[in-house]
Formats: sequence, C-alpha cells, structure tokens
Amino acid sequence: MLRGVGDMNHVKSKYIYLFFVITVLTTLVILGCSSRPNEAPVPQKPTINEEIQNQEPREEQEPIEKESDKDVSPPEADNPLESGNDPLESLEPTQPLPPASLSPALKSPIPILYYHSIDYEEGNELRVPPEEFEAHMEHLSQNGYESVTLDDLYQYFYAGKDLPEKAFVLTFDDGYEDNYIHAFPIAEKYGYSGTVFVVTEWIGGKGYLNRQQLLEMNQAGWQIESHTVTHPYLDSISTEQIKEELLTSKEVLEELLGKPKVAFAYPYGVYDSSIIELCRETGYKMGLTIDRGWAGPEDPFRMKRVYCYAQMGLDEFRRRVENANY
Repeated sequence: MLRGVGDMNHVKSKYIYLFFVITVLTTLVILGCSSRPNEAPVPQKPTINEEIQNQEPREEQEPIEKESDKDVSPPEADNPLESGNDPLESLEPTQPLPPASLSPALKSPIPILYYHSIDYEEGNELRVPPEEFEAHMEHLSQNGYESVTLDDLYQYFYAGKDLPEKAFVLTFDDGYEDNYIHAFPIAEKYGYSGTVFVVTEWIGGKGYLNRQQLLEMNQAGWQIESHTVTHPYLDSISTEQIKEELLTSKEVLEELLGKPKVAFAYPYGVYDSSIIELCRETGYKMGLTIDRGWAGPEDPFRMKRVYCYAQMGLDEFRRRVENANY
C-alpha cells in the first residue's frame, strides 16, 4: 500500500517537472519571436524641455555668452564666388575676401527666421500650429517680403550680390516630417522657399522626413543642410566625435542630393571657437546659431536667427521681422 502511494507521487513529480520544462521552452520561443532584430530603431530625439530651454530667451536681453566665445576674433572670411556658379560650391576657404565685403556698414542685416515643427501639440512652443505659421507667411507676403536662400545670403554678405529690400531667410531645425506636410505647401503658396537642417540618423524615422520628401523639397528649390548625425551637445563630446558628426552628416546629404552641403546649424545652439574651427576644417562655410537677432556679415559662423514659436502672436512676429534690434 505504501509502495503504491510512493509510485503515484513519483509519477506526479515527473509530470510537474515535464510541465515546468514545457512552460520555460514556450516562454523562450515567444520572447525570441518578439525581438524582431532586423527592425530599424525609432530615432531618439531631444526631449521637449531640452530643446525649449536652449531656445532664445523671449525677454529683452541677449543670451548669455559663453566664456569660450568672448574676445574671439572672427575667422578669416571665405573667397567670393564667380558669377553663375553654385553660390557656395566653389569657395576656397583659405583665400580672403576683399575688405569692403566685410564691412557691416555696407551690408544691412537680414532676418533668418527659424522654426522647428509645424504641427499641433498643446504646451509645446516648438510645434507651431499650421494656421499660425500660415498667418506669419501671409503677413510677410502682404507686406512685400521676399524669401532668399542661404546661398543668396552668403553671396550678399561676401560676394556683392544684391537682395530684395525686404529679404528674409526661412529655416527649420531637426527635419520633422510636418515640415513637408504643412510648412512646405504653405510656404510655396506664398512663393517662399526655405532651408531644413536635418539630423541624418533620423531620416526616415517616425515623425521625420524621409529621403523622397527631402528630394522633392530640394528639387523645388529648398536647401537641405546639416544638423549633425545624432544631435549631440557638441561641447560634451570629443574632437574626433565632433568631426565625425560634421563629416558624416555632410557626406550623407551630399550623396542623397548630389550637391555640396556647406551650411550647418549648431544643435541646441551650442558652439565655441573650437567648434567653429572644426566646421571650417570639415568644409562648411556658414554656421547658424540660435543667438537672438538678425544675421550680419561680421562672422559667417555666428549667424544670428529670429526664433519663431507657438502662440507668439502676430504682433510679436511683426516686431521681430521689422526690427533688427528687437
């Protein structure tokens, strides 16, 4: 009798062990199937707070200047272009410009507007609703403003090109897909074109411009320029890593679009004299900051821009595009 009970317990133990093994194997199979190793990762973008806190302050003061930026002489200017060539393509960075080209008194500053996303998101000032963006473009159009490219701006400052009396440059940072969905057709409606600074690792990622959209915008006269590969704080990585960010993003865009890429927007607005020098070494001709104000000819790597944000109001927008010292 006791032996029979022991046999039954032994059989039960075998079944329990077998059930445990089957459960473990089934779990491993499910986990293995769900890992999808070939799926492309969604690019990590900066948080809203990271981007917003680095934007130009809206109070009536200039952004605080970094210690490393003080008392730094402007780099030697680039050579003017021959007429008829791509405005930035054939420049030789080692050849200086005629002194007259560098005189701020001879070249009036130009507003470079900069946006990020043109879409809806409550509480996120980086996402300007399409209707508000259109109100900005409509105001510019009704008041005789004409958009010019960064190429035009460079030629104006350093090669004697004339610009319309009310010229402005339109730019977008990060390469959001809504730049194509909303900003592109709205700007085109008013005869305007712009420049998109893209983070090349994010191309084709969720919420970002893909290759075909970039090609279409470029073919319509928009410039596509570099905003690095991964959008890092450039002052927190090594010199070699900075070079890699600058060169690789440049090469990716040149291969995609078949044109030299020579304008660069500093991620988070972070730059100093050493970063500027690396931009020059890697073939860039212009560096766009988020420093408050209109762009002037004093330094092609410290171009100021006019921050445009959600719910800024048309009066504030008008104040910024009409007054160089707003």
